[in-house]
Amino acid sequence: MQKNNLAKSILLLTMGVCSFSAKAEPATDLPLWEAGLLGLSIQQLAYPGSNEQVQRSFILPYLIYRGDFLRADRDNVGLRAFKSETLEVDVGFAAALGASDGDIKVRQGMPELGTLVEAGPRLRWTISDNIWGSRLRLDLPLRAAFDVEEGMRYSGISFEPALFADVTTTDDLSYTLGVSALFGSEKLTDRFYQVAEQFSQSDRPEFDAKPGLIALRFTGAISKKFSSNWRGFSFARYETVSSAKNQHSPLVAQNGGWSVGIGVTYIWARSAQTVSGW
Repeated sequence: MQKNNLAKSILLLTMGVCSFSAKAEPATDLPLWEAGLLGLSIQQLAYPGSNEQVQRSFILPYLIYRGDFLRADRDNVGLRAFKSETLEVDVGFAAALGASDGDIKVRQGMPELGTLVEAGPRLRWTISDNIWGSRLRLDLPLRAAFDVEEGMRYSGISFEPALFADVTTTDDLSYTLGVSALFGSEKLTDRFYQVAEQFSQSDRPEFDAKPGLIALRFTGAISKKFSSNWRGFSFARYETVSSAKNQHSPLVAQNGGWSVGIGVTYIWARSAQTVSGW
């Protein structure tokens, strides 16, 4: 059963804006704010190790704001606490799609996985602005997760160190390649992999999930600016649980799988005031 549709739409918008363009904007002056429309179609794994997909498509308004402290851009939504030439600390948000028990065969009869919103600090280290023609950066986000369908119930902590390489070409074509390792607290891994006694079956034995590595992720994204108002984008992520702490959970149906998305943004208004350093 789908609940809190408005809240979920807002969270999915945040996830879509953050996911489609992990790259940084070119080093130039940019409008203080932009407003427009985002059209996005996502197909993602229900959770790492699942063999079921969750798909959502939507069109929503979006806002980019590039303030000194408050920010809402294609890379994060939150508060910037510190920024230097190579280091940045901010507090941001992310989200992930939920799935009902009916969407996932191996979880039938178990509690559904609601939409998660995550919030917490992130340290970004720009290792180099020009290494083999790309910008190399290390992201270290630590976030607490909350379940929207359960009234923002606390659902554990995630930590996902990630290394990204960003390239922007002269014809407004941008690429991002990245690799990351997703770790979770026991409360978060319980959500995905725990099988309590009351939910155990002959083909789904009881399992006690442990904290640790959830998945290794490999990400690629491409973004093309077609005009001053239109931009298209797509992304793909492969994640594997072959080395994960809970890879032997009966809820792990396959070792690896893909999540993909495609979309477009249209800017219908922007500020005359510009800012630099973004």
